[in-house]
Amino acid sequence: MKLQRRLHGVKAFRFKVFVLVLFLVFYLLLVNIFVGPERSIVTNLLSKINGHSRRPVRELVSLPRTHIRRETESQPFAPGSFLKGEYPHNESYCWFKYGTIESFDWDNVTISVSPELKKKGPYRVIYNVIENMKKNEDSEPDVTYCTHVTPSFQCNILEIVRRWDGPVSIAAYVPDYDATLSLLLFQRMCQCIPEMSRVSVHFVFPEASPPVFPKASQMSFSSLESIDALIKFPADCSCPEAVLNGTLRTFREESGLTYPVNVARNVAREAAQTSHVLVSDVELLPSLNLVPSFRLLLKKYMPAISTPARHVFVLPVFEIEARVHNIPTTKEELQHLYSEGQAIYFHRWVCLHCQRFPGLERWLQRKKGTPFPVSPNVIANPSPLKPLLVVRREFPHHRWEPIYIGTRNEPLYSEYLSWEGRQDKMTQMHAMCLLGYRFVILDGGFLVHTPGMKRPGRKHAESIAWRQPHEEVNARLYEKIVHATENRLGSRPAACRLH
Repeated sequence: MKLQRRLHGVKAFRFKVFVLVLFLVFYLLLVNIFVGPERSIVTNLLSKINGHSRRPVRELVSLPRTHIRRETESQPFAPGSFLKGEYPHNESYCWFKYGTIESFDWDNVTISVSPELKKKGPYRVIYNVIENMKKNEDSEPDVTYCTHVTPSFQCNILEIVRRWDGPVSIAAYVPDYDATLSLLLFQRMCQCIPEMSRVSVHFVFPEASPPVFPKASQMSFSSLESIDALIKFPADCSCPEAVLNGTLRTFREESGLTYPVNVARNVAREAAQTSHVLVSDVELLPSLNLVPSFRLLLKKYMPAISTPARHVFVLPVFEIEARVHNIPTTKEELQHLYSEGQAIYFHRWVCLHCQRFPGLERWLQRKKGTPFPVSPNVIANPSPLKPLLVVRREFPHHRWEPIYIGTRNEPLYSEYLSWEGRQDKMTQMHAMCLLGYRFVILDGGFLVHTPGMKRPGRKHAESIAWRQPHEEVNARLYEKIVHATENRLGSRPAACRLH
């Protein structure tokens, strides 16, 4: 009897061990699938067995700019902080086509309509308020970083121009006195960093609230006694505190105006003068040497593409922990942060499908290749850009919102949709699916959101609750826009799903 009880106990123990092992294996598989191989427990255990200890975050390779300083570990990341201690020059590196706020030449301004809705839309445009002084005179392929901005996020442009080696086209949303705020900030930036000479700026505004320049017209605006006092520029070139801490009072925010993000995207793209464009957001910072690497990619790979199918080139997007002060500029730096759990693909925790791109694990596992040979007038050793995968934006990736390098011939963004209502790029994505676009996912280059990860939870839910009525509006418009697009382009393939 005792022997039977003992045998029964041994069998029960073995069964428990078997269940525990099975549960552990299942857990490890889930970790590898949903978190990624660079952060898996298996990888960490193997590294310890092999004697590889976890290294601290490496110092980033110095960017090839004379005005760049590294943020110290004691300082949180702040846009433009690399200019702290550098002082404005007397001359400007920009050409203000219509003059500054003290002498804005309204007599010679051409006011245009928005690219998609044109006269039917409520927004108007002044192109080239600041005109690019470094135009590409040859016929070689080139790419423009196209983005949009309000005064509250304008200092992010300083971070973009020091990483981007080509033209930058910016659509600034400037209703009423926001035009003065924006132009003052641009004037200061143009006195501080030579790379601003590659920037063009275009004003977007509601027809009902055109730009005003109180300094020029001696207008007063409500309770604001002085724009200069409102911004309070520091003595050096660093970003004003009111912009950094979010206390800058803009006309848009005071008046409760929605942000026409797609009008701004279309304007910035329309104004570009290069063969290719990257339509991105101002908080997404490019990896180093993307422009020369992309030029070489086009020369090396595009002649081999004989199919008439439409192609665009996807740049993966990541976000990093707020405590990471030095934003990665190379794939090796990003891979290291990812393996340490300090980087994830963009919106990993709040929108699983939005930026999880096909081939994510393969992208993370692949190491840097051999640099392309470059001529003396090109930045040395640009990281190679190579095609990783060619995919369509079809089920199960039909809710994916890739950011890509394309041309000005791709479908426009719908100007009916607001930033507040979200899914503002989805109608363009659906049109590209209907047209049979192929998305070439690039290995070697990427975009990184300014530090700080968004995570689900009560705090996050409360912070976005105000969006609900705008989301309902965008959702209704979305259905109408995609059905109109299908009527125009033809029937929808089964793989081009809406939801």
